[in-house]
Amino acid sequence: MTTRTEQETRRGAPARGAVPTTGPRTRRRPGVPQQSKPIPRPRPAADTPVPEARPSRPEAGRQPSRRRQRAPFVLLVLGLLCGGLVSLLLLNTVLAQDSITATTLREEIATARLQNEEVAQRIQKLTQPGAISEGAERQNLSRDWKHVNPLPGATDDADRVGQTR
Repeated sequence: MTTRTEQETRRGAPARGAVPTTGPRTRRRPGVPQQSKPIPRPRPAADTPVPEARPSRPEAGRQPSRRRQRAPFVLLVLGLLCGGLVSLLLLNTVLAQDSITATTLREEIATARLQNEEVAQRIQKLTQPGAISEGAERQNLSRDWKHVNPLPGATDDADRVGQTR
């Protein structure tokens, strides 16, 4: 049985048989460079030229790649939104035209019904007995009360009224 000694524990030494680790493991965020401790560099000699200091920010050449990746997606989304808006406007226009057509047809049907009712009322008035007699007087026709035209066959039945059958 193996156990750690106090000194090994204080030093942070791994247990016997364990795989040594190189440092603390941290999760990196994608697109963000890993920040680590700077590596000390030896000082250059006096006769060697000093290289220029690196800028603290990454070069501009690295960032546009993400922007280049986003640009087609953003354009695609904007294109889809614009296409949807145009199609909704066209659909709204077509529906508005259909509703205008339906309204004009309803108005035409209402006027046709009114005209039909007026004609039916005129026919009703013309078939009344008073209107027929006025029309006959306008044509110089008068009632002839002296000569009554009996219906044919009505005289035969009149003779049998008093007889039993």
